[in-house]
Amino acid sequence: MDFKLEFSFNDDELKKLRQKGKALDGQRQIALPELLTDDFIRQHTDFQTLQAMFDASGVENSEDIGNEEFSKFVAIHTRFSSWEEMLKVASIEYAKRQLGL
Repeated sequence: MDFKLEFSFNDDELKKLRQKGKALDGQRQIALPELLTDDFIRQHTDFQTLQAMFDASGVENSEDIGNEEFSKFVAIHTRFSSWEEMLKVASIEYAKRQLGL
């Protein structure tokens, strides 16, 4: 017994994805709370919010973020070995959200 199948390809969603990808292309500044959402923080750290993590770490200003002491804190209280690794993973997740994936 044979079946006859007919396929049609609608590339509208692919076009939308391509447009979103072009919008992400290049360098940009993203606020930390937008990059490190509460969901991300809850999933990957010992904390419920980014602010709670900063409070526990002793961060008092933006210069404290990313220093060696803070990176050690990140290694202890998150699933990441450093602040840089945490930012890298958060950036990938941010891009996925922006693309709708």
